[in-house]
Amino acid sequence: MPRVLLSGYYGFGNIGDEAILAATVSSLRSRRPDLGISVLTQSPEETSKDYGVDAFYRMSVPLVLKAFRQADLVVFGGGSLLQDSTSFRSLAYYLSILFLAKVTGKPVIVYANGVGPLRSSFGRYLTRILLGTVAYITVRDEESLGLLREIGVKKEVKVTADPAFLLTPAPQPRVLEILTSSGIDPTRPLAWLALRPRRTLGDFYGSLARAVSDLRREGLLPCLLVMQARDLPVVEALNRALADIGEERVPHTAGLTPEEALGVLEKGEFCFGMRLHTLILAARAGVPSIGVEIDPKIGAFCRSLEFPVLPDPAHVADPGVEQAIKDFVSDRNSRARDLQARLPRLISLAQENVDLILQALTRCDNHREPRQ
Repeated sequence: MPRVLLSGYYGFGNIGDEAILAATVSSLRSRRPDLGISVLTQSPEETSKDYGVDAFYRMSVPLVLKAFRQADLVVFGGGSLLQDSTSFRSLAYYLSILFLAKVTGKPVIVYANGVGPLRSSFGRYLTRILLGTVAYITVRDEESLGLLREIGVKKEVKVTADPAFLLTPAPQPRVLEILTSSGIDPTRPLAWLALRPRRTLGDFYGSLARAVSDLRREGLLPCLLVMQARDLPVVEALNRALADIGEERVPHTAGLTPEEALGVLEKGEFCFGMRLHTLILAARAGVPSIGVEIDPKIGAFCRSLEFPVLPDPAHVADPGVEQAIKDFVSDRNSRARDLQARLPRLISLAQENVDLILQALTRCDNHREPRQ
């Protein structure tokens, strides 16, 4: 039985990266039921239970080596793995995965990566060298391609789309159950807000609270979608700001699977997001969005779909939240139609990533010697 090894930021409870994993595993299984799938993860028991895969603790050298020995093909990503804005240690970890693939002779597909920022000259050098050893590279945006060319990567690179565009939503009864148990009326038009903790220069939450008040006057029901457990403090931060202007609290959902998050987003008419995969899942749901450029990858994605993107409130005292939301909501129907016209192309591009894996596996099948 052929086997792929998936390496990414898995098992950390991040809905975005789990969406990539869920979409990749389900897409591969639908096309190649005989395929064995292994995953390097921070939480092996949870990953194995959630996805029915062979999971290996990502920081255990013996277990990682075992996973490599069993694999015919290494799928590196998707996600933002090749970047040093989090830390150089993070970049070093993922480069070590590429190095290990080289020394063990395993072919690698760099799979729908978002590349950068890469600020370290040494990190850029190592990235260029190790990417020269892989079989295929796909990236999820033009900015990533531009950075790879800037640092000297000569290998062919294909621009595709994020694997999360292949995700399917949770069944409707489950979605309705989530909404009603969270105090959200599923018959109302919803406006989703997905925030993250951030030090801000100005009155960001005050501006957002006034925007929530405006959304309510427009007949929308503002709701918070908590993408990670560490985002929970923003629920209270926004609700305190709402109380200051005499407005009611906003309901929120938390602890969702990627499929559930996609399902609840489908019930919305608008999304305001500070995390990339909130915006990607909203787009997959056909819901137009406003992004906040906490990270360059958010700006790149929003601009690719002609979504408005606001500056980081950590750097700008007044990013223009109230006016941007007011203008956007008044034009949301035409924006939704434009997004629906673009969506088939995005799904097709995401599918090309899976096609490439299957092509590589066919080559592995033709050359693989029977295991003893």
